[in-house]
Amino acid sequence: MSETQSRFSIKTYKKVLKEEGWKGLLRKAGWKVAILLFLFFLIKGLVWLAIFYGGVELVRSWF
Repeated sequence: MSETQSRFSIKTYKKVLKEEGWKGLLRKAGWKVAILLFLFFLIKGLVWLAIFYGGVELVRSWF
């Protein structure tokens, strides 16, 4: 895989974030990528919360 292909892979960004933290991600990828990755994790977490809340409400409606 060439550098340009791996540069735009979310797996690569997640790996950099895990190994080097937010500062390393900013240094290697820039602000735009850091903000996009932050928003990705935020939305992912909100979706899980919505699924959990919906499941709880569904169980409550049964009883």
